[in-house]
Amino acid sequence: MIERRFSPSLSLLVAAVSLSGLAILIGAAFDWGSEDETLLITLAGLTIASELFDFSPFPNSRVSLSIALIFTAGMLSGLPGVAVVASTVTVADYAAHRKPLIKVIFNEGVMLASGGAFVGVIELWSPAAGDWLAFLAPIMIGAIVAFAINSGLVATAIALETGGHIVRVWRAAFSWMLPHYVMLGVLALLIAAAYDRWELPGIALLLAPLAMGWLMMKQGTQRVARLESAPDASRP
Repeated sequence: MIERRFSPSLSLLVAAVSLSGLAILIGAAFDWGSEDETLLITLAGLTIASELFDFSPFPNSRVSLSIALIFTAGMLSGLPGVAVVASTVTVADYAAHRKPLIKVIFNEGVMLASGGAFVGVIELWSPAAGDWLAFLAPIMIGAIVAFAINSGLVATAIALETGGHIVRVWRAAFSWMLPHYVMLGVLALLIAAAYDRWELPGIALLLAPLAMGWLMMKQGTQRVARLESAPDASRP
């Protein structure tokens, strides 16, 4: 993305996003306390699997469950959880889909900013007490805010690189993802509630059938893509 036209405006955007990500990492380091390291390692491992089994339903877009895992880490462990899982997303994505280092740094900043905003919304609007259902509205608002930051920053970078219009880029590549983010926010709530009730076995109980459905959806998408790209047998 960044390597074809590294304009001053794009350079400034990358620098600003990278600095915001660095600030979140520093904040997470200061906020680190008695974190559940087993939980974070588990979420990081699930993130790696999510990135390895992501798929592309449309050109220039990839879909995975990683955002749900970042949201889950944010709910259960605040900024430290976001820092661990978002950084894992960046490393796993680079390993699975090689890309220029400047894009990796930019993506890291975007993921940290999105996750940090989600945590901020949760901390601001979550109820002081109550069952997990009381968190539903703040979770959905947080997911929408995270989506706006993530899609807005990436669409801006693409527009600055290609010379396109930001709104047109956003509509073409990202507008369809808003329900996806809200759904993953609800999934994060379910994962957090399952962990609160049954700890790690609860996460496995929830994610096992979801993983099977995800794999079937990926295989179906790949079959459709192969059929669309195959030559028409009826043509001479």
